[in-house]
Amino acid sequence: MNQVIACIDGVGATAASLCDAASWASQRLGAPLTLLHVLDRSQYPVDTDMSGTIGLGSREALLQELASLDEQRIKLAREQGRLMLEAAQARAEQSGVAAAATLQRHGELSATLSDLAPDTRLLVIGRGGSADTPLSPQVAHVIRTLQRPMLVLDNAFRAPQRFLIAYDGSPTARKALELVAASPLLAGLPCELLLVGPATADVRMELEAARDKLLARGFSVNA
Repeated sequence: MNQVIACIDGVGATAASLCDAASWASQRLGAPLTLLHVLDRSQYPVDTDMSGTIGLGSREALLQELASLDEQRIKLAREQGRLMLEAAQARAEQSGVAAAATLQRHGELSATLSDLAPDTRLLVIGRGGSADTPLSPQVAHVIRTLQRPMLVLDNAFRAPQRFLIAYDGSPTARKALELVAASPLLAGLPCELLLVGPATADVRMELEAARDKLLARGFSVNA
């Protein structure tokens, strides 16, 4: 679990933001960066057999032409992905990443990321979706199924100057707090530790215990 994986799946501002965020994280963590592009199997199927979709009486030449067009589409998408990866690699190098690797896969995004999970320290991915949907279904599925830390981006990235932990004392929240406390990713940044609940002694003790863990790791904390 030693590399930062960045899913480069677009062009323009979104791809640039993903690359900038991944470069920042790679340098903060001291971990190598891999830029990933996945050709979605649903959009670019490997099987180009169109015989099941052509009605009776169609000529063999039409079948061959349709299969050829599909193969060309896959080749063009692969080439576009390669160019995007090269551009992202150059941008990462300009940001100070010495040797960003590139990787192109054909398949499903979630399955590809699961294969890479054992060697993934942090996943950087765009939220997808639209103004009405905070996350695309594909990204939401990745978040639910991939048990790795993630940095999910909107269209813009700026290196954070402070961060907030929404804490409720649950096992998941405690694990998140431990991950933050042990990682150099946010070290040195002021932390806002927020717990929403009744003003009881137990709740105050839970909040103070979480604050003390961060203070022990050298964080400046406002609880």
